[in-house]
Amino acid sequence: MTLPDPTLSFIAQYVPHLNKGDAHAPPPDREYTIDELARATETTTRNIRAYQERGLLPPPKLRGRKGIYSNAHYSRLRLIGDLLERGYTLSTIGDLLAALEQGLDLRNFMGIESALTSPWTDEEPVLMGIDELLAMFDNKVNLGSIDKALKLDLVRLEPDGKTVQVRSMRTMKAGAELVSTGIPFEDLLEIIQMLRGNVERVANELVKLVAENVLQKYDDDDALPPKEDLPQIADLIWRLRPLAEMAVHAELARAMEKATNHFLGDRLEKIIQGLETKK
Repeated sequence: MTLPDPTLSFIAQYVPHLNKGDAHAPPPDREYTIDELARATETTTRNIRAYQERGLLPPPKLRGRKGIYSNAHYSRLRLIGDLLERGYTLSTIGDLLAALEQGLDLRNFMGIESALTSPWTDEEPVLMGIDELLAMFDNKVNLGSIDKALKLDLVRLEPDGKTVQVRSMRTMKAGAELVSTGIPFEDLLEIIQMLRGNVERVANELVKLVAENVLQKYDDDDALPPKEDLPQIADLIWRLRPLAEMAVHAELARAMEKATNHFLGDRLEKIIQGLETKK
């Protein structure tokens, strides 16, 4: 596979971090030996030869017995490295490069990838000392509940052993407020575990519906989505986010109203009747 230099420049523009660490772009006519290319792209000569064998990287021009590489090779290697960092396999990268040669607009591809991989929450993990975390719960937390919180990935222990990474401070603050009312932290963790299992099943079924009813037509071998369909696919994935949140919120509100009436209705009625009797 050999992409023209303009295509590689286009890729370099739209793949995030592709040129990270480069204070200046190399001169357009820059040439490299394999050792120079490996150093410039922060890879190894072994990797370069492996990419050539897999057809991901075109062979160099021969000058005598020496292979000479160009900026096209440089750009291709930076692209491969960037996509590997983003979790793509060499096989998938090969398919992507082939699709680019067939005219795939990388902006559309990156739009789909961004929709798939962007976080579904605006929360950032928060670092805090274990002593601070315990203070949030007025020290009403035992070692067993901390271990369960770690297993649920609500918190992650940092290497120093004294700091934790709180994955969702909103969840932690809500838990602390409920614990302050007298609810045991361990029982809240059981609810979170139950909630997570149910929500994950719903999420799986919802996404499966989209895959089976909207994207199934692209499942056939070599059935690459038409270029004009890619923006709509990305838009669909983005629209799933608010739609899923609205559906879950509405159903949770309905369930909470039903549970409140069932478990608290009689007790609240007795309290009201007692207050009226004292009047």
